[in-house]
Amino acid sequence: MTVEFPQRVFNPRFEGKVALVTGAGQGIGEATAFRLSREGARVGALDRNAETAARTARKIRETDGEALELVADVADAQSVEAAVQSLASRFGSVDALVNNAGFDRPGAFLKIGPDDFLAVWRAHLMGAANCCRACAPMMIEKGDGRIVNVSSIYARVGSKAESAYCSAKAGLIGLTKCLAREWGQKGVRVNAVLPGLTETPTIRDFMAPKFKEAMIAETPLGRAADPSEIAAAIAFLASDEASFITGATLEVTGGWNL
Repeated sequence: MTVEFPQRVFNPRFEGKVALVTGAGQGIGEATAFRLSREGARVGALDRNAETAARTARKIRETDGEALELVADVADAQSVEAAVQSLASRFGSVDALVNNAGFDRPGAFLKIGPDDFLAVWRAHLMGAANCCRACAPMMIEKGDGRIVNVSSIYARVGSKAESAYCSAKAGLIGLTKCLAREWGQKGVRVNAVLPGLTETPTIRDFMAPKFKEAMIAETPLGRAADPSEIAAAIAFLASDEASFITGATLEVTGGWNL
């Protein structure tokens, strides 16, 4: 699935702001990078895939936005620090961080090993921690920052054959709440979005149709989310409209978890 990029618009909630979006090469990350740009942000589109990072940044520039492609493995703290410094050198600072990067290694608990768990935890959880560590000092110095961690509704309910992924996403909620308490008085808000089934390339390419159909049947709104709908929730939490919200977990599931 490729995100469509209409012309820039309407609600300049991020005019003058700089946003870093990880996992920006496709799906929710791509949609979020474009949404923030559309509302005025200068965007660092970070992905470990140089081709997809460049594609997202190019599409933003083609719609009159400002974007810089960044290539880094979020699990590598030095790689993240270098990318953040490149973004700050280009645009001046980082005002908003969206921790979206991650991947999955599904399998029954007894059939996946410690290396599988560590790989998933490093991408989702240590990746977010590395990005927070690299960006937060700039936010704290200004007394203003907003961080949105992309968790999952599975962090709440679990799932068969997804113990590595679910535990990593649950860890993101814990990290969100800890940093919200730690940095609130320093002007930095930290929240999490918990998407449900979303029409990303990963879902399209790897989820068995019978499982997807079963989830949709259990969803009151009767469909999966478009990535742009998750991006809208992220943009809200990153905006000044959410100025008194921190440590929150916003479920964007179409009612699946009711």
